[in-house]
Amino acid sequence: MNLNREALTVIRERSGHSKSSLAEIAGVDRTLVHRLENGQRNATPSVMRKLALALDCPLHALMGPSDAETSGMSARALRQFEEAS
Repeated sequence: MNLNREALTVIRERSGHSKSSLAEIAGVDRTLVHRLENGQRNATPSVMRKLALALDCPLHALMGPSDAETSGMSARALRQFEEAS
């Protein structure tokens, strides 16, 4: 599984969670959420499931390329796409 860090950030922000509140709800360390969003760590399948449950989103919404260059979509473009949906 490959975490799409831009998607994690956008979904977290749109759901109104801070990194700390997401970490608390998901049962993971706050620094892990920070490192995941900054591309400093990879998510295990277990962590991805915890984040998806905490964000009340499908697991596949958090999956995909790990950075905007690979995905061809910047975080800003992803936000605009989601807002239009």
